[in-house]
Amino acid sequence: MTKYPLLVRDVLKRKHFESAKLIAGHQGVNRQVLWTHILEIKDFDSLINGGELILTTGVGLQLERTTQIAYLQNLIRNGAAALCIEIGDYFDHVPEELVALADEHHFPIIIFDKIVRFIDITQDLHTYIINQHQQALTQLDTISKTFMELSLMPNGILKILQVLHQDTNAHFLFVSEDTKSFYYPVEAKKHLRLIEAHCQQHDVQEPIHLLTIQSDNFVIIPVNGLGQVWGYLCMHTKLPKPSNYMLLNLERATMSIAHILMRNRMLQERQQSREDEFILALIQGQPVDIQHYQSYLPIESRNLFHRVVVLNIHYQAHIVSEEDWQEVQLHNAMYVRSILKKLGFFPTVSVRQHEIIILAFYIAADSVKESQESFDQAIQQIVSRKAPQPFNKLAITFGISNVYQTIESVPRGYKEAKSVIQMQHNQLASSIYFKDLGVYRLLLQQDNATLLQYVKDYLQEILLIDQKNGNDLYQTLCVYLACNGAKNDTAEQLFIVRQTLYKRIERLESILGNDFLQAPYRLNLEMAMKAYELLNKTAPDLLRL
Repeated sequence: MTKYPLLVRDVLKRKHFESAKLIAGHQGVNRQVLWTHILEIKDFDSLINGGELILTTGVGLQLERTTQIAYLQNLIRNGAAALCIEIGDYFDHVPEELVALADEHHFPIIIFDKIVRFIDITQDLHTYIINQHQQALTQLDTISKTFMELSLMPNGILKILQVLHQDTNAHFLFVSEDTKSFYYPVEAKKHLRLIEAHCQQHDVQEPIHLLTIQSDNFVIIPVNGLGQVWGYLCMHTKLPKPSNYMLLNLERATMSIAHILMRNRMLQERQQSREDEFILALIQGQPVDIQHYQSYLPIESRNLFHRVVVLNIHYQAHIVSEEDWQEVQLHNAMYVRSILKKLGFFPTVSVRQHEIIILAFYIAADSVKESQESFDQAIQQIVSRKAPQPFNKLAITFGISNVYQTIESVPRGYKEAKSVIQMQHNQLASSIYFKDLGVYRLLLQQDNATLLQYVKDYLQEILLIDQKNGNDLYQTLCVYLACNGAKNDTAEQLFIVRQTLYKRIERLESILGNDFLQAPYRLNLEMAMKAYELLNKTAPDLLRL
């Protein structure tokens, strides 16, 4: 790694190459030389890593022509920088076939007409490379400190781009969907729309993305934060491939830019007390001056809808300390907000101790306003493997309300989302949508006393018999109704013989009547059973009949 890489053309200018001649591969003089290697054998696949300047007296080239060609092809395939041959007793000329092959692959072949000391060449070049490497490390350390200092200053991203330009003389851009884009120098602006469009269309994720458009070469590096891509740092360069020094420099710059973006987002989240106040007032049904809080809401539209989304996050002391929990919750809210924005939502977010409440506004046609696809996609991304720590280790339960259009519906939506979470905790539902709770949507609107009386009206005698004698009449009734009166299926699911089942059914008929499978009596029984299950989970003490 060097700031100014050693190229073949630079090697040709060194003292020990004064008598050297470049006889092939003239277009490859910009190949980088990483090291030198004396090679006198024909089988060397495991001996070179790429970028070596190969020195040879030609001992390994004293072969038939096909083997000589294979030798040169192997050097090219293994990424050697160039081949230096000492013309003398072992090898007196370079065949035309080798010259043609080298020219075809832009692979430089250098010859020495006079005897040279390979040890002098290696010592000179290795000293140069090592010194450059040490100098580059020092420069990287210095520029890293500069980046960190600039990240604390106003307009820090632009100032970082200026330093990058001064260090490399290349053009730089920073593009982002969420924040302002920057470029330096002014000439770089002409590529701004091109890079923005490319990053949006291709969703660049790899650590280093190389892009060539006609004669323009671009290096694009994502700026990551909280498991998300927040923007892209782009370098416009004349070089077809950036040096290791440039890449390390860009890596340090992206880290400093990420710190700036993180700090800005943290400031935004810390300043959301009024947003918390707004949502809290809404869910409690308090009067709210919408004009006062208009900055937290999207512009009114005929096709603007919203759902209330609640994330119930279970605090786990072995993952996050109590002292850090508030800070972690702010990070969690930033992460969730960024995903929803990326998917086209207009989220208003409130952070509480163990909850994140979101008014997820979105624009849709009436025909698709109930669609859950976008919400499913958001939940999948929120809990994906790419989620940042410690978010990806926390136990999270989601609740999503029905679709509403008026802000006055927020209290109802919040209650619905909380009901979904309650039903999941009680293992009475698996869906995250209130719409999917079925008959529980009606039962949850009743107070416990009303539900208990309904259970007593239809099931009390059966439950008392089970409590007193240890019978299984209630379970038998549940399975029998679920099997729609099919006795064979019921017996199989209860793991009992049919004679036992017949006796239980006779007992049920003596209590409920012979027509308990018929509507509407059956519907009443099934509703009572659902009410019993709900009370058994939420208020078991009431069921002491």
